[in-house]
Amino acid sequence: MNGCAVGRNQSGERGQIHTPMRVTLLVLLICLVAVVATAQQQATPPQATIVVISTGTGEDHISFAFNTAVPEQEARARFEQLLRNGGWEGKLLRIRTESPRAIAGNTLPPITDVAGRARNVVNRASGGLPVEPFLRTFSDLDYFEIYFLVQGDMPFQGLREWKTRDLQIQLIRTPGVYRYQVNILRHAADADLSVPFLQPVEEQKTAPAQQKEIALGWRIAGWALISLALGGLAYLVMHWAMRHSYRVPASSKRHESTGEG
Repeated sequence: MNGCAVGRNQSGERGQIHTPMRVTLLVLLICLVAVVATAQQQATPPQATIVVISTGTGEDHISFAFNTAVPEQEARARFEQLLRNGGWEGKLLRIRTESPRAIAGNTLPPITDVAGRARNVVNRASGGLPVEPFLRTFSDLDYFEIYFLVQGDMPFQGLREWKTRDLQIQLIRTPGVYRYQVNILRHAADADLSVPFLQPVEEQKTAPAQQKEIALGWRIAGWALISLALGGLAYLVMHWAMRHSYRVPASSKRHESTGEG
């Protein structure tokens, strides 16, 4: 997962200035830890990694990366299909394909990632997250992951776990980050991809002091992630996971295109 940082925190007191570089390294470390966990749990990286950043301003960022090269027309159509499935108004910002090459001589699969934005993808007041539109958009894949990064408070009562003969979903949750691991078990025309929007359970309340600390930490990290979200957040998750899976260093060459949807 690519995460990273642009932001300034000016303070008159010495020792309380948080530089952009320090925030960048902090957020990148958090993201790489999440990717390490993914690589350890899965023999191969997900076929697609989807990242949704909810800013709380009504306009959310969406990016997704494949573990292989995808034609630009197909990537564009996938983004447009996602908007239709979610009922969202949005705009495609970029499609990029990058072909990593291992120094050891092994050629890694090229990666295509897509970045855009859409209005009101996450409705915080509802307590749920819109998982189903992503299931329907990426239902042709066997395994993919969805990251919802939600800045600020959200009374989460959304989907946590779901298993049928057609699919299996597991939520891994940390403060402000909701990561869904999705396995599509059956690709038949009659496969049921419906999942509950809400799945409330009793949870132990977090102490006020801890809530304040979490909110402050996510405010810094959240804005850092948002600042570079369109620079390839989903791409770096996929790229790093693939390198970890193949366990070889890589250099790369890139091709990039832009467009609007």
